[in-house]
Amino acid sequence: MIVYAIVNQKGGTGKTTTAINLAAALGEAGERVVVLDLDPQANATLHAGLQIEEGEPTVWSAIQADLHAEDLPDLWPADGPARATAAHKGPALADCVRRTAKDPFDIVPASLDLAQADADLLQAFNRERRLARLVEPLRDLYGHVLIDCPPYLGLLTINALGAADQVLVPVQAEFLAMAGLRTLLRTVARVRRDLNYRLEVGGILITHLDRRTVHSQTIANQVRQTLSRYYNVFETTIPINVDLANASAARCSVLAHAPTSTGARAYRDLAAEMLAQKEAKGDKAQS
Repeated sequence: MIVYAIVNQKGGTGKTTTAINLAAALGEAGERVVVLDLDPQANATLHAGLQIEEGEPTVWSAIQADLHAEDLPDLWPADGPARATAAHKGPALADCVRRTAKDPFDIVPASLDLAQADADLLQAFNRERRLARLVEPLRDLYGHVLIDCPPYLGLLTINALGAADQVLVPVQAEFLAMAGLRTLLRTVARVRRDLNYRLEVGGILITHLDRRTVHSQTIANQVRQTLSRYYNVFETTIPINVDLANASAARCSVLAHAPTSTGARAYRDLAAEMLAQKEAKGDKAQS
């Protein structure tokens, strides 16, 4: 199983669009997939067609339960032998999983309550690795976990990087989109060195490509020339396609909304490329 953190601190690069539509394409290919919505805006949750009511379990429910667990032994008991204090009862991530109505993947939804997470994590012991422990049981249930990260490099994003095997970075084919990429990749390198030695950059994904304009094509070429020497830049690109926006409004993937559109074909191509890379890596490890 592979855990992917879909990360870019710049908003509007296509993180949520990629999380939902890549999950649908992988599911269509027969893979077991779950999306973990780690953005307090809960856009992936809405895109997947879920409306979370107050009291329903979300990713924040699992994080909060973990933060308030009291299952350590009392090593200085007032009376009697050392004993374990009562554990705080709360849901695991697997208990928060919901099935999407129109697409072949599951989702752990988010709500606005997740906005409290950075402040609460700031006070926690081992604060950068809390999500990694919660995600681990999902490895036995799914072939792919896609974490949709918030558009900033806070503790939620660092936790996603600490839990992930690979980072998937959507980059707009626009000049300003390149500006923060160096900072992001340096952050990934630091997390790999200090928190998660197995973390790799799984791929740079060029999004919002407008083949009608020279500017968009130039930026895409620049991304490939600059980064392909150091990182995998996917051959697949995601075009500007109105059906991608319409699918989010319809609260489902573009594969369900407009299955023959250029957006749907692009995400099927991306899923096929990623599965081929996974298979090639597995063959190389066995040889």
